[in-house]
Amino acid sequence: MRAPRKDQVRNRQRLVTAAREAFGEHGPDLTLDEVARRAGVGATTLYRHFDGKEELVEAVLDDLVDAVREKAALAAATGDPEQSFRAAFTSSCDLSEAETATFARLATVSGRAGEHAQRLIESVLEPATARLSEAGGLRAGITVEDIAAFVRMTLTADSEASRGKAIDTLLDGLTCG
Repeated sequence: MRAPRKDQVRNRQRLVTAAREAFGEHGPDLTLDEVARRAGVGATTLYRHFDGKEELVEAVLDDLVDAVREKAALAAATGDPEQSFRAAFTSSCDLSEAETATFARLATVSGRAGEHAQRLIESVLEPATARLSEAGGLRAGITVEDIAAFVRMTLTADSEASRGKAIDTLLDGLTCG
């Protein structure tokens, strides 16, 4: 299989960026035709990249998580396991208020979107969670699935200050240290 052409990659990213902005401003009820218009491409181009709104929502969720994935991976690989876990957890919550609102809204569009959001968060947190668990620093019975659910809970906080308190409280309850 050959790599996609540069214009195809560029058009796909334009669509994801336009959808991210549009969904952030107006919610996920926006039509795909409107997303294509905002991206400066035709509806046919949109449907070449995405079968429907579900796939586009997942692509926007992926795009939002990509912003924190690298920071979380770096945090998971350094320092002692508990500090790495705390840094990875915190960085996985490190979206702007607008990005957080968009992620939370899109994660509730459908069961499929919610499951996709959960898997994304789990993939970001799994390395640090496994490392802390192996070191005996994670409370018994806590799984990466649980931790991803806790991260999603922080996304519903009403303000940055509330989210910070929720993160600190959750981290204190998750770790044995």
